[in-house]
Amino acid sequence: MAGELSEIFARVAGLLLTETVVDHAVESLAQVAHESVAGSVGAGGTLIDAQGRPTSTASTNALVEEMDRLQYDLGEGPCLSAWAGARPVRVDDLREERRWPEWSAASAPLGLLSCLSVPLWVPDATGASGQEPIGALKVYADRPHAFDQHSEQILSLLAGPAALFLSNLQARDRASALSAALKDALHSRSVIDMAKGVLMERLQVGERDALQVMIKRSRTEEALLSAVALGILEPTMDLAAGRHES
Repeated sequence: MAGELSEIFARVAGLLLTETVVDHAVESLAQVAHESVAGSVGAGGTLIDAQGRPTSTASTNALVEEMDRLQYDLGEGPCLSAWAGARPVRVDDLREERRWPEWSAASAPLGLLSCLSVPLWVPDATGASGQEPIGALKVYADRPHAFDQHSEQILSLLAGPAALFLSNLQARDRASALSAALKDALHSRSVIDMAKGVLMERLQVGERDALQVMIKRSRTEEALLSAVALGILEPTMDLAAGRHES
């Protein structure tokens, strides 16, 4: 058992060092889960938002992908239950499963009869005691009763550090997206201000009247105000470029 756990943590450590994109990290995590849990014929990883919608999902094969897709489409299944309840969920024989009748009926013909799902959780972001589930990690098998308490322990130990890593990647991506949005907003504001200046000089009007001219054109052309501003600035920039070349 000790050697097995050492190997798993080494795989997770390698994942932390090599993956820099959330989607790729989820793919790698699914592959590690498949290779770490005995009896698994496929695995998947899913990050889920607060509304229960998958935001990033990966599967090691097409059957797992279809099993998971049915859960998201039907809004029920072991993966979603593991996420919502922040606890492991095991299916010993899908043919006898009654907890999720629609998903069980739709999934049984695919031939994967056992499933083990564990939550991907991180410490509560509010600072309160407890855990905040951000998704789920799951493995599937093509025979009944393929997973046991040992399987659950292995998968849960893998999910712990992986969840922290994925959470940090998500936070970094959100910060990057916010930074890009702020830069775009500042650029748009700068372009609009420059276009106002051009109109004020061209039409001999005040700042407010120049802005109204731009707003009216924006409505007429059904274009963003920043696009209208660029249209006003382009002839000025072309003229300046021509003077520079001469």
